[in-house]
Amino acid sequence: MPISLTDALRDLGEALARRVASAPGPGRAARAERLRRHVDDYLRPRAQDADAPLVVVLLGSTGSGKSSLFNALAGRDISPSGILRPTTRRPVALAHPDDAGAALLPGLSERAALELVVDPVIGRGLVLVDAPDFDSVELANRALAIELLEAADLVVFVTTATRYADQVPWTMLERARQRGVPLLAILNRLPAEADDADAVVADYAAMLQHGRLEEAGAFGALEVVPVAEGALEPGRDALAIDAVAPIREALARLTADEAARRDLARRSLGAALDGLPSAVEEVAREVDEERAATAVLLGIAERSYRDARQALGGELGRGTFMRAEVLRQWQEFVGAGQVARILAQGIGRVAAGVRALLRPGPPAPAIEVREAAFADLVALAVQHADAAARRAATTWVDDPYGAAALAERAALWGASPKLDDRLLTDLEAWAAGIGTQIRAMGEQRRGWAKVASIGVNAVGTSAILAVFVHTGGLTGAEVGITAATAVINQKLLEAVFGEANVAAFVSRARGDLGALLDAAFADERDRFGSALGGLPADDDLGAVLRDAALRASRIDPA
Repeated sequence: MPISLTDALRDLGEALARRVASAPGPGRAARAERLRRHVDDYLRPRAQDADAPLVVVLLGSTGSGKSSLFNALAGRDISPSGILRPTTRRPVALAHPDDAGAALLPGLSERAALELVVDPVIGRGLVLVDAPDFDSVELANRALAIELLEAADLVVFVTTATRYADQVPWTMLERARQRGVPLLAILNRLPAEADDADAVVADYAAMLQHGRLEEAGAFGALEVVPVAEGALEPGRDALAIDAVAPIREALARLTADEAARRDLARRSLGAALDGLPSAVEEVAREVDEERAATAVLLGIAERSYRDARQALGGELGRGTFMRAEVLRQWQEFVGAGQVARILAQGIGRVAAGVRALLRPGPPAPAIEVREAAFADLVALAVQHADAAARRAATTWVDDPYGAAALAERAALWGASPKLDDRLLTDLEAWAAGIGTQIRAMGEQRRGWAKVASIGVNAVGTSAILAVFVHTGGLTGAEVGITAATAVINQKLLEAVFGEANVAAFVSRARGDLGALLDAAFADERDRFGSALGGLPADDDLGAVLRDAALRASRIDPA
């Protein structure tokens, strides 16, 4: 089933809203927001109701006579004119009472950015808007002028004999041409000498033709309405009624002819729809650029933390990270020679031997040794996480997006301040799980349950050290206290639980430890991703925007 124009515009508005929420800076967010407002506040309402009042916007620079024109068309002084403007000036809209209940410029109305005046003088079917000066010293006023240009069904462009060739008015006229909005033009404050005035009008007309605006008129060719300097209504802040008669007649024609209004609305809407793909392209290109930059930055962080995790795993695999005095303390407690003698005397004596090892006497340093082992592991892990952060940040700082993220989050230059606390908490939970497994294994081996229960802390510490310290990968000087401790723990655990059980148990515990460290390093890495804010990584928002704009532009607004 073909999609309707309103549905296509709704999809585009939603995609633009996503862009506004995810844009990395205020400038890009504002650009997407202007386009979203154009789609949601003008195009979609117009597509839903072609008979809604035409929006006629008076655009001009400071002192051009735009507000005097508005007052002349209104028949009374409504909008103050002059060179100096109030800094908080809002657009003034004039509407017929029958049109006042309609959704007139909904975006501006919802933001309380529009002053509405209701008067039957305007006639039904039109809302006349005096826009803020597009060269205002106030940025908000300039933004409102541009927003009204985008929302207009018809623009009455007002300039003067002294400013018609300035860059700022032509920037606005170029926007109007790109937008495709129909135009009426007034050239105000012409010199008193007829020849001089004719020369200015002819030059302006030639410039309009050069700017490809000669066919942009509301009813065909664009005609320039000349207004002489001082052509004002006596005692009023308004241009002379007879001087602006062509504008009054054009508006009267529209109010009197519903078909003409509908045709103009359709023409303006169609031109706006045609311009959507090019208008959206600028936003979509920014999204594509950000997506590519994000992929590069995330890849840098991914490699830094992957390499650091692998380096940590290598040191864990060698089992050399623990301090020798900690290993020696445990070895002296267990007593390598005594374990060897017990094992040599036969399996029947193992239970008694283990009981002897764990009998009352000097307390086993199980907790102290475990805490020291954890402290060594945490220190090593934090060291590698810190190095990974520095490597990633050192590369990011050369990228504009990366540098901006680092400026906002200086903590990215190192490991998280609470990483050591997090690792200690996770290791304690991991050790508690080992204790639970030890009890379960003891219960399964009925003859050894009592042995396991006698010194579960000592057996648990022995199991933890079996994960941390083993002979695999040890060479040269690394063999010694590390290898001796590994042998002691292995023999002790095998004596209590059996060789096959111990191998599987240690393998599972080592895997759980690896998962624990993987999760911690992944969270450290993800800090870099979150620092990029809403920059897209996998979401192809650029393609979504282009597709939505293209679909809307291909639907006939008739």
